[in-house]
Amino acid sequence: MDTLSLKDVRKLILHRQGLSGQAQPKGVAETLRQIQQIGYVQIDTISVIERAHHHILKSRIQDYNSSFLQQLEENRSVFEYWAHAAAYMPIENYRYSLPRKRDFQSGKEQWFKRDTKTLNYILDRLKAEGPLQSKDFKPVAVKKNSNGMDWSRNPMNQALRQLFMQGHIMISARKGFQKVYDITERVVPIHIDQTHPSQEEYLQHLILRDIQAHGILKPKEMGYLLRGTSKLIQQQLTQMVEAGTLVPIWVEKQGQTQYYTTAELLEGIGDLKLRKRLHILSPFDNLLIQRQRMEELFDFSYTLECYVPGPKRQVGYFALPLLYGDRFVGKIDLKADRKRKVLMIQNLVWEPKLRQQEKMEGLLEKSLAKFAAFNGCESVE
Repeated sequence: MDTLSLKDVRKLILHRQGLSGQAQPKGVAETLRQIQQIGYVQIDTISVIERAHHHILKSRIQDYNSSFLQQLEENRSVFEYWAHAAAYMPIENYRYSLPRKRDFQSGKEQWFKRDTKTLNYILDRLKAEGPLQSKDFKPVAVKKNSNGMDWSRNPMNQALRQLFMQGHIMISARKGFQKVYDITERVVPIHIDQTHPSQEEYLQHLILRDIQAHGILKPKEMGYLLRGTSKLIQQQLTQMVEAGTLVPIWVEKQGQTQYYTTAELLEGIGDLKLRKRLHILSPFDNLLIQRQRMEELFDFSYTLECYVPGPKRQVGYFALPLLYGDRFVGKIDLKADRKRKVLMIQNLVWEPKLRQQEKMEGLLEKSLAKFAAFNGCESVE
């Protein structure tokens, strides 16, 4: 079995992720192509800067703005469902969302206690009235605790989430960040394959989707956070290697851990080139969502500290990784003050091994000016 150098592995990963530093593509069509390439784009609610799904795409599409994603959802090129988290996915992969939906329908996966009366009420209204938002459904009174704080979720919203996870309804559009729901039959285009994949088809999809997006992976990194798939994926990998679909490979400094890629990707590594461009990345970027992988392959330790109690934070609430070429060079905690139209630098920490810090500071200044504009800000403070 061959061994790949870390340099070649990083080069392959960054090319597959659209972060090689080459000239960035433009436009709505290229935005769709990028989503198809990386498999999905995570949706997140944190808005101290532009939300994660827009930030991830802006890192790859030169002229990206939020209307691009809105267009793609409304023309049914992408749909929203659950990858390792809530995400936008290419509509042609719709059928591979069906196994999880079936688990929710059967009760195998359950987020809330099933309230059949409320579920049917919502479905009946959507069928009769067309697309609706959660605010269009009368809130149900919920009990409050002794402090007057409402710790329970609205049963109507719970039912909407349940129907969404079961696949009976979908998000047909968004108004701002608010979801507009409709029944699935009116959202999925009739030409899209809606047949349930076999277990083998489903597993092959997960494996090949992730290999396409990341270039090279070890088994536990495939089907990230999808419960009950790890042993099945390992079995499927053995079959795919025997069939010649995948190639096992070792990676420098990773011991005897087996990684997997394709012969085509392996043969093309020598032709790949990187341009050293400074990227300000989202904490939810597809490249680095698996933190241990980043430590092993990029020697980069990163924790998103918005989930860490304030006194224990080392860098800041929403520190963003800085990627230059094939190395992470620092972390910067940013916040967009939208009233003043100012992008605030709350902290900046360079990596200990960084050389040429003065050069990095100059590159960062230019990148921040563009990032400020993307966030609707006119200056950096």
